[in-house]
Amino acid sequence: MPVEFKHIVRIAGKDLSGERRVQLALSDLKGVNVAYARAVAYVAGVDPFEKLGNLSKEQIELLEKVLRNPSEHGIPSWMLNRRKDYETGKDLHLIGTDVTVAVRSDIGRERRIRSRRGIRHELGLPVRGQRTRTTGRKGLVVGVKRKEVRIREEAAKSAKGGKEKGEAKGEKKEAKEKKAETKEAKE
Repeated sequence: MPVEFKHIVRIAGKDLSGERRVQLALSDLKGVNVAYARAVAYVAGVDPFEKLGNLSKEQIELLEKVLRNPSEHGIPSWMLNRRKDYETGKDLHLIGTDVTVAVRSDIGRERRIRSRRGIRHELGLPVRGQRTRTTGRKGLVVGVKRKEVRIREEAAKSAKGGKEKGEAKGEKKEAKEKKAETKEAKE
């Protein structure tokens, strides 16, 4: 009896496209890359190049079990994304929102203990030793301006300055005329 094709398959709380191959569809999950997805497929006994929608319900459940507990199913610890977890000390593999929560809690812990990394996270600076002299600037432009921008700004200043100078000349002429009128009035 042929298995009915499923266009959308729900694995680990996310809807995955049934038209994609197993290894590529699983890599849409957060915390799962292509190599890990291929290893999970092989451990579950599923062809990683088969379309996800062609799999039976039992095969999909087995894939999800292997994703949840990879070390119990024989996936090596070097493939896991959270080895020696801070709280438990175990090798874990987090997927989905668990990755986001773990990263947020790690950053919060670094900030609380006032480590160098935590302080740099607070200040919004690079954490991993990158240079900051010229890169990573936020906000206003600092440094060398492009030639085109500089020319436009100079043209705008000269146009604005020319009007002010012209206005100033006109005001001087008016002031001279007033003085001349007052002199004539006195004579």
